[in-house]
Amino acid sequence: MKRTKFYFLGLAVLAVIGIMATSCGNDEETTPAPTVEIHYSVDGYTVAFTALATNAESFVWDFGDGETSTDASPSHTYAMSGTYTVKVTATGPGGSADATTDVEIAASKEEMLTGGPAVKNGKAWSISQQAGEGDAVLKADQDFTVEQPIPSGMIGLIGMADEYNDKFIFHNDGKYTHDVDNDSVIVTQVYAVLNKIPYRPSAEDAVGVTPFIPGKNATFTFEEGVDLTLPVTSDEYKDSTWTVTWSGVDVFEIKDSDTSENEFFGLLDFTRKYVVFSISTDAMQVGTFISATDGSKANYPSHMIRMTYVPASE
Repeated sequence: MKRTKFYFLGLAVLAVIGIMATSCGNDEETTPAPTVEIHYSVDGYTVAFTALATNAESFVWDFGDGETSTDASPSHTYAMSGTYTVKVTATGPGGSADATTDVEIAASKEEMLTGGPAVKNGKAWSISQQAGEGDAVLKADQDFTVEQPIPSGMIGLIGMADEYNDKFIFHNDGKYTHDVDNDSVIVTQVYAVLNKIPYRPSAEDAVGVTPFIPGKNATFTFEEGVDLTLPVTSDEYKDSTWTVTWSGVDVFEIKDSDTSENEFFGLLDFTRKYVVFSISTDAMQVGTFISATDGSKANYPSHMIRMTYVPASE
Protein backbone atom coordinates (compact mmCIF):
# COMPACT_ATOMS: atom_id res chain seq x y z
CA MET A 1 0.00 0.00 0.00
CA LYS A 2 2.86 2.36 0.87
CA ARG A 3 4.55 1.64 -2.46
CA THR A 4 1.38 2.64 -4.31
CA LYS A 5 1.17 5.87 -2.35
CA PHE A 6 4.75 6.79 -3.14
CA TYR A 7 4.24 5.81 -6.77
CA PHE A 8 1.33 8.22 -7.23
CA LEU A 9 3.19 10.92 -5.35
CA GLY A 10 6.12 10.54 -7.74
CA LEU A 11 3.82 10.80 -10.72
CA ALA A 12 2.34 14.00 -9.32
CA VAL A 13 5.79 15.57 -8.89
CA LEU A 14 6.77 14.64 -12.43
CA ALA A 15 3.51 16.10 -13.73
CA VAL A 16 4.16 19.43 -11.97
CA ILE A 17 7.69 19.57 -13.34
CA GLY A 18 6.38 18.81 -16.82
CA ILE A 19 3.76 21.55 -16.58
CA MET A 20 6.37 24.04 -15.41
CA ALA A 21 8.73 23.07 -18.19
CA THR A 22 5.96 23.35 -20.75
CA SER A 23 4.97 26.73 -19.36
CA CYS A 24 8.54 28.06 -19.59
CA GLY A 25 8.85 26.73 -23.12
CA ASN A 26 5.64 28.48 -24.15
CA ASP A 27 6.89 31.77 -22.64
CA GLU A 28 10.00 31.66 -24.83
CA GLU A 29 7.98 30.85 -27.91
CA THR A 30 5.55 33.74 -27.31
CA THR A 31 8.34 36.37 -27.02
CA PRO A 32 9.47 36.91 -30.62
CA ALA A 33 12.63 38.82 -31.52
CA PRO A 34 12.29 42.46 -32.64
CA THR A 35 12.26 43.55 -36.24
CA VAL A 36 13.22 47.03 -37.38
CA GLU A 37 13.47 49.13 -40.55
CA ILE A 38 14.52 52.75 -41.02
CA HIS A 39 12.26 55.35 -42.59
CA TYR A 40 13.54 58.92 -43.09
CA SER A 41 12.87 62.21 -44.87
CA VAL A 42 15.47 64.86 -45.70
CA ASP A 43 14.93 68.61 -45.46
CA GLY A 44 18.19 70.36 -46.26
CA TYR A 45 20.67 69.25 -43.63
CA THR A 46 18.00 67.98 -41.20
CA VAL A 47 16.75 64.39 -41.38
CA ALA A 48 13.66 63.05 -39.60
CA PHE A 49 14.13 59.37 -38.75
CA THR A 50 11.56 56.78 -37.72
CA ALA A 51 12.24 53.22 -36.56
CA LEU A 52 9.53 50.98 -38.03
CA ALA A 53 9.84 48.27 -35.38
CA THR A 54 7.96 45.38 -33.79
CA ASN A 55 8.53 43.86 -30.35
CA ALA A 56 10.99 46.60 -29.43
CA GLU A 57 11.13 48.70 -26.27
CA SER A 58 14.32 50.72 -26.73
CA PHE A 59 16.40 52.13 -29.57
CA VAL A 60 19.96 53.30 -30.13
CA TRP A 61 20.75 55.37 -33.23
CA ASP A 62 24.16 56.04 -34.78
CA PHE A 63 23.85 58.85 -37.33
CA GLY A 64 27.19 58.17 -38.99
CA ASP A 65 28.78 61.47 -37.97
CA GLY A 66 29.64 60.59 -34.38
CA GLU A 67 26.26 61.64 -32.98
CA THR A 68 23.72 59.24 -31.39
CA SER A 69 20.18 59.18 -30.02
CA THR A 70 17.91 56.88 -28.00
CA ASP A 71 14.63 58.30 -29.32
CA ALA A 72 12.34 56.10 -31.36
CA SER A 73 11.86 58.85 -33.96
CA PRO A 74 14.75 61.32 -33.70
CA SER A 75 15.49 64.36 -35.84
CA HIS A 76 19.13 65.03 -36.64
CA THR A 77 20.88 67.95 -38.33
CA TYR A 78 24.17 67.29 -40.11
CA ALA A 79 26.92 69.89 -40.15
CA MET A 80 27.78 69.45 -43.81
CA SER A 81 26.99 67.50 -46.94
CA GLY A 82 28.03 63.92 -47.59
CA THR A 83 26.80 60.34 -47.49
CA TYR A 84 26.25 59.00 -43.98
CA THR A 85 25.64 55.37 -42.95
CA VAL A 86 22.92 55.39 -40.30
CA LYS A 87 22.33 52.44 -37.96
CA VAL A 88 19.57 51.75 -35.44
CA THR A 89 19.50 48.92 -32.89
CA ALA A 90 16.06 47.96 -31.56
CA THR A 91 15.91 45.93 -28.34
CA GLY A 92 13.01 44.07 -26.73
CA PRO A 93 12.29 41.08 -24.46
CA GLY A 94 13.03 38.74 -27.34
CA GLY A 95 16.46 40.18 -28.20
CA SER A 96 17.84 42.84 -30.53
CA ALA A 97 17.72 43.70 -34.24
CA ASP A 98 19.74 46.13 -36.38
CA ALA A 99 18.98 48.12 -39.51
CA THR A 100 21.25 50.38 -41.57
CA THR A 101 20.76 52.77 -44.46
CA ASP A 102 22.79 55.40 -46.33
CA VAL A 103 21.56 59.00 -46.16
CA GLU A 104 22.82 61.53 -48.71
CA ILE A 105 22.95 65.21 -47.75
CA ALA A 106 23.32 67.58 -50.69
CA ALA A 107 25.53 70.65 -50.31
CA SER A 108 23.71 73.94 -49.91
CA LYS A 109 24.72 76.90 -52.03
CA GLU A 110 26.35 78.50 -49.01
CA GLU A 111 28.40 75.37 -48.37
CA MET A 112 29.49 75.41 -52.02
CA LEU A 113 30.53 79.02 -51.48
CA THR A 114 32.48 78.48 -48.24
CA GLY A 115 33.47 74.82 -48.43
CA GLY A 116 31.58 74.16 -45.17
CA PRO A 117 33.01 73.50 -41.70
CA ALA A 118 35.52 70.97 -43.04
CA VAL A 119 37.44 73.76 -44.83
CA LYS A 120 39.05 75.46 -41.83
CA ASN A 121 40.66 78.37 -43.69
CA GLY A 122 37.71 79.16 -45.92
CA LYS A 123 37.19 78.58 -49.63
CA ALA A 124 39.09 80.90 -51.97
CA TRP A 125 37.73 81.98 -55.35
CA SER A 126 39.47 83.77 -58.24
CA ILE A 127 38.21 85.31 -61.45
CA SER A 128 38.37 82.61 -64.11
CA GLN A 129 41.09 82.97 -66.72
CA GLN A 130 38.59 81.67 -69.26
CA ALA A 131 35.17 83.16 -69.87
CA GLY A 132 32.14 81.22 -68.78
CA GLU A 133 28.98 80.96 -70.82
CA GLY A 134 26.99 84.12 -70.23
CA ASP A 135 29.87 86.32 -69.06
CA ALA A 136 28.88 89.80 -70.19
CA VAL A 137 28.31 93.45 -69.40
CA LEU A 138 24.64 93.81 -68.50
CA LYS A 139 22.38 96.79 -67.97
CA ALA A 140 21.16 97.25 -64.40
CA ASP A 141 17.57 96.98 -65.60
CA GLN A 142 14.77 94.63 -64.69
CA ASP A 143 15.87 91.98 -67.17
CA PHE A 144 19.65 92.36 -66.84
CA THR A 145 19.76 93.05 -70.56
CA VAL A 146 23.03 91.98 -72.18
CA GLU A 147 24.88 94.98 -73.54
CA GLN A 148 28.20 93.37 -74.44
CA PRO A 149 29.29 89.73 -74.21
CA ILE A 150 32.78 89.09 -72.81
CA PRO A 151 34.06 86.12 -74.83
CA SER A 152 37.60 86.55 -73.50
CA GLY A 153 36.54 86.79 -69.86
CA MET A 154 37.18 89.77 -67.61
CA ILE A 155 40.89 89.01 -67.15
CA GLY A 156 41.38 88.79 -70.89
CA LEU A 157 39.24 91.89 -71.49
CA ILE A 158 41.44 94.12 -69.35
CA GLY A 159 44.67 92.55 -70.58
CA MET A 160 45.82 91.13 -67.24
CA ALA A 161 45.75 87.39 -67.87
CA ASP A 162 49.26 86.93 -66.48
CA GLU A 163 49.31 89.36 -63.56
CA TYR A 164 46.02 89.26 -61.68
CA ASN A 165 45.16 86.43 -59.31
CA ASP A 166 43.36 87.91 -56.30
CA LYS A 167 41.72 85.38 -53.98
CA PHE A 168 38.33 86.16 -52.44
CA ILE A 169 37.85 83.91 -49.41
CA PHE A 170 34.53 82.96 -47.80
CA HIS A 171 34.65 81.32 -44.36
CA ASN A 172 32.03 79.03 -42.87
CA ASP A 173 31.62 81.32 -39.84
CA GLY A 174 30.71 84.34 -41.99
CA LYS A 175 34.16 85.91 -42.09
CA TYR A 176 35.40 87.28 -45.41
CA THR A 177 39.08 87.75 -46.31
CA HIS A 178 40.91 88.89 -49.41
CA ASP A 179 44.35 87.83 -50.58
CA VAL A 180 45.56 90.64 -52.86
CA ASP A 181 47.95 89.73 -55.66
CA ASN A 182 50.63 92.28 -56.64
CA ASP A 183 49.20 94.81 -54.12
CA SER A 184 46.54 95.99 -56.57
CA VAL A 185 42.94 95.27 -57.51
CA ILE A 186 40.59 95.84 -60.45
CA VAL A 187 38.53 98.99 -60.01
CA THR A 188 35.96 100.83 -62.10
CA GLN A 189 37.42 104.10 -63.27
CA VAL A 190 34.29 105.98 -62.17
CA TYR A 191 34.82 104.71 -58.63
CA ALA A 192 38.50 105.67 -58.73
CA VAL A 193 37.82 109.19 -60.05
CA LEU A 194 35.01 109.95 -57.60
CA ASN A 195 37.02 108.63 -54.65
CA LYS A 196 40.20 110.39 -55.83
CA ILE A 197 42.32 107.28 -55.74
CA PRO A 198 45.13 106.57 -58.23
CA TYR A 199 44.59 103.98 -60.90
CA ARG A 200 46.30 102.62 -63.96
CA PRO A 201 44.00 102.41 -67.01
CA SER A 202 43.68 99.00 -68.57
CA ALA A 203 42.91 97.87 -72.08
CA GLU A 204 39.23 98.42 -71.31
CA ASP A 205 38.01 101.99 -70.74
CA ALA A 206 35.58 101.07 -67.96
CA VAL A 207 38.06 99.51 -65.55
CA GLY A 208 41.60 99.95 -64.29
CA VAL A 209 43.99 98.82 -61.59
CA THR A 210 44.53 100.56 -58.25
CA PRO A 211 46.63 99.88 -55.12
CA PHE A 212 44.64 98.26 -52.34
CA ILE A 213 45.05 97.17 -48.73
CA PRO A 214 42.63 94.38 -47.74
CA GLY A 215 40.18 94.85 -44.90
CA LYS A 216 40.77 92.85 -41.72
CA ASN A 217 37.29 92.61 -40.21
CA ALA A 218 35.01 91.99 -43.16
CA THR A 219 32.06 89.60 -43.07
CA PHE A 220 29.52 88.35 -45.57
CA THR A 221 25.90 87.27 -45.58
CA PHE A 222 24.30 84.96 -48.13
CA GLU A 223 20.59 84.77 -48.90
CA GLU A 224 18.75 82.59 -51.38
CA GLY A 225 15.67 83.52 -53.37
CA VAL A 226 15.24 87.03 -52.01
CA ASP A 227 13.98 90.28 -53.51
CA LEU A 228 16.84 92.68 -54.13
CA THR A 229 15.97 96.37 -54.51
CA LEU A 230 18.56 98.97 -55.50
CA PRO A 231 18.53 102.56 -56.75
CA VAL A 232 20.03 102.64 -60.24
CA THR A 233 20.77 105.00 -63.12
CA SER A 234 21.57 104.54 -66.82
CA ASP A 235 23.48 106.00 -69.75
CA GLU A 236 20.26 107.46 -71.12
CA TYR A 237 19.15 109.12 -67.86
CA LYS A 238 22.43 109.61 -66.03
CA ASP A 239 21.18 112.53 -63.91
CA SER A 240 18.27 110.56 -62.47
CA THR A 241 17.81 107.49 -60.28
CA TRP A 242 14.96 105.04 -59.72
CA THR A 243 14.59 101.73 -57.96
CA VAL A 244 14.58 98.28 -59.53
CA THR A 245 13.58 95.09 -57.73
CA TRP A 246 14.88 91.71 -58.83
CA SER A 247 12.75 88.92 -57.39
CA GLY A 248 13.92 85.48 -56.26
CA VAL A 249 17.65 86.06 -56.66
CA ASP A 250 20.57 84.68 -54.64
CA VAL A 251 22.58 87.49 -53.07
CA PHE A 252 25.64 87.83 -50.91
CA GLU A 253 26.76 91.07 -49.32
CA ILE A 254 30.22 92.09 -48.13
CA LYS A 255 30.39 94.26 -45.00
CA ASP A 256 33.22 95.84 -43.02
CA SER A 257 33.08 96.39 -39.28
CA ASP A 258 33.50 100.13 -39.80
CA THR A 259 31.72 102.49 -42.19
CA SER A 260 34.44 102.68 -44.81
CA GLU A 261 33.13 99.67 -46.78
CA ASN A 262 36.67 99.07 -47.93
CA GLU A 263 36.40 95.37 -48.75
CA PHE A 264 34.68 94.05 -51.87
CA PHE A 265 34.34 91.04 -54.18
CA GLY A 266 35.74 90.71 -57.70
CA LEU A 267 35.63 94.29 -58.90
CA LEU A 268 35.92 97.36 -56.67
CA ASP A 269 32.92 99.68 -56.99
CA PHE A 270 30.24 101.32 -54.84
CA THR A 271 27.75 98.47 -54.45
CA ARG A 272 28.65 95.64 -52.06
CA LYS A 273 25.72 93.39 -52.93
CA TYR A 274 26.34 90.69 -55.54
CA VAL A 275 23.96 88.45 -57.46
CA VAL A 276 24.85 84.77 -57.75
CA PHE A 277 23.51 83.54 -61.08
CA SER A 278 24.81 79.98 -60.64
CA ILE A 279 27.07 78.07 -58.28
CA SER A 280 28.55 74.60 -57.93
CA THR A 281 31.57 73.26 -56.08
CA ASP A 282 33.72 73.94 -59.15
CA ALA A 283 32.52 77.30 -60.48
CA MET A 284 30.17 80.19 -59.87
CA GLN A 285 28.91 83.05 -61.97
CA VAL A 286 28.42 86.30 -60.07
CA GLY A 287 27.09 89.67 -61.14
CA THR A 288 28.90 92.77 -59.81
CA PHE A 289 27.04 96.08 -60.05
CA ILE A 290 29.18 98.88 -61.49
CA SER A 291 28.82 102.61 -61.93
CA ALA A 292 29.66 103.45 -65.52
CA THR A 293 28.07 106.82 -66.28
CA ASP A 294 29.47 110.35 -66.08
CA GLY A 295 26.36 112.19 -64.94
CA SER A 296 25.46 113.65 -61.57
CA LYS A 297 24.37 110.18 -60.39
CA ALA A 298 27.65 108.54 -61.33
CA ASN A 299 27.95 106.81 -57.95
CA TYR A 300 24.82 104.72 -58.59
CA PRO A 301 24.96 101.42 -60.48
CA SER A 302 24.13 101.63 -64.15
CA HIS A 303 25.48 98.25 -65.26
CA MET A 304 26.53 94.85 -64.04
CA ILE A 305 29.52 92.75 -65.02
CA ARG A 306 28.68 89.05 -64.89
CA MET A 307 31.85 86.99 -64.44
CA THR A 308 32.82 83.39 -63.82
CA TYR A 309 34.88 82.49 -60.76
CA VAL A 310 36.63 79.22 -59.97
CA PRO A 311 38.24 77.83 -56.79
CA ALA A 312 41.62 79.49 -56.43
CA SER A 313 44.76 77.49 -56.87
CA GLU A 314 47.28 77.42 -54.04
